[in-house]
Amino acid sequence: MSRENLFAAFFFVAFVFLLYQFYRILSFFLGPLGWAALLALVFQPAHQGLRGLLRQRESLSAFVVTTAVILIVIVPTISLTTVLARQSVELYQEVKAFVGSGHLDEWIRQVRQSSLGRLWQGFTPMLENWNLDLPTLALRTSNAVSGFLVAQAPQAAANVVRFVTNLFFTTIALFFFFRDGERMVGAVRELIPMEPEHKEVVLARLYEALSAVVQGSLVTALVQGILAGAAYWALSVPFALLLGCATAFLSLLPFGAPVVWLSVVVYLGATASYVRAVILLVWSAVIVSSADNVLRPLIIGGRTHIPTVFLFFGILGGLQAYGFLGVFLGPALIAILVAFVRIYREEYGGGSVDGLPPTAG
Repeated sequence: MSRENLFAAFFFVAFVFLLYQFYRILSFFLGPLGWAALLALVFQPAHQGLRGLLRQRESLSAFVVTTAVILIVIVPTISLTTVLARQSVELYQEVKAFVGSGHLDEWIRQVRQSSLGRLWQGFTPMLENWNLDLPTLALRTSNAVSGFLVAQAPQAAANVVRFVTNLFFTTIALFFFFRDGERMVGAVRELIPMEPEHKEVVLARLYEALSAVVQGSLVTALVQGILAGAAYWALSVPFALLLGCATAFLSLLPFGAPVVWLSVVVYLGATASYVRAVILLVWSAVIVSSADNVLRPLIIGGRTHIPTVFLFFGILGGLQAYGFLGVFLGPALIAILVAFVRIYREEYGGGSVDGLPPTAG
């Protein structure tokens, strides 16, 4: 081995080792850093506009925009989470009291005597074969949940401390991403061993994919939550705010929102509120679902050029691999992969790939 090859081998081995150690150092903070990066991406246009008004004062602009993000996003989120936690406890207590009081037996008898009774009768033989006693099973489930919640109290307290700590780190990282983000991206661009035009394609596709996924997912979730929550409130459904937020949260996942509003439809039907059940079913199936069927593919698929099937499994697979951040990272990684495949075929495969989108961002 020549002297130059030996030096090169040593350099790259040491470089990879240092990168791995750098990852180990930051691995504990990947969550806060990831959320800070997403928030910086969403509010980067605001930062650029304010920076121009402040005559390129990077630190002042970063401080103002970070404070605005705290006031607009983080503080309302904490307040809403507190309200939802209180309503969740109230809902659990009401369900437990309902089950423990024996009203569940009366409710089951009413259902059997209603027009839904014929549907119920179809399941009765199966339940009898399985020796299922629904009231007893519900009571045992309620007690099990209660015991689980009591046992998890110390863990919940630890999670609160962890949440506050992560929020602090997210805020710090957000400030520096606003202030130094462009320089960081420029440094990474210079390190990528690719042709300049290919580097621009990959980074442009990454930015476009992340911004499209974040904006599309949040807009879709907000619209679905508002539409469903307004229907819950107008139809006098208990815990309308909690259910509306649950609809918005689950709508971040493919076909997640119907889990909530279909459950509410079943509840209204079981309580003999047939008119309200039909109204909610039609409203949710036509209006609420249209937001997911129209907005998400329009904002995400139209800008990232990811086929719908890959978008669907990218969100679910990203959730499994990276946690909640994977809802946004999964489609972004697929978009980058498509860009790499296109570059590979153009450079080494003798042509473009039929059916793949152009690499221009």
